[in-house]
Amino acid sequence: MFNGVFLRLFACLAFFSFSVYSYLDKQNSCTELNMKLPKLTKEIESINEVNANLQYQIECFENPQHLLSMAGRPEYQHLKFPFTEEVLTVKEGLALQCGTPEEQKAAQAKLKTSLVVGARQ
Repeated sequence: MFNGVFLRLFACLAFFSFSVYSYLDKQNSCTELNMKLPKLTKEIESINEVNANLQYQIECFENPQHLLSMAGRPEYQHLKFPFTEEVLTVKEGLALQCGTPEEQKAAQAKLKTSLVVGARQ
């Protein structure tokens, strides 16, 4: 009789011990992740700051005043703006059109895409 009670008591104690151990293990892993969060947050902020700085440099480089000043340099003297007769226009393909054939014909008459092929020197 006492063997059965002690066996059940030992099984309950073992299950309770395993439950507490697994709960503490989960808490430790959560605490470890929470300790890593500030470091990762600072790293993300520094990456965002570098991205903002690079975006500012790109915008400064693509500024029309800067591009026009670069156009005056000797290494870019061969580049010229193409004249109207040097620009080739291509109609859009039928595969890109949606709607009825009448709508497609009307759209073809309205839309033309410009494509620069080359410039004469």
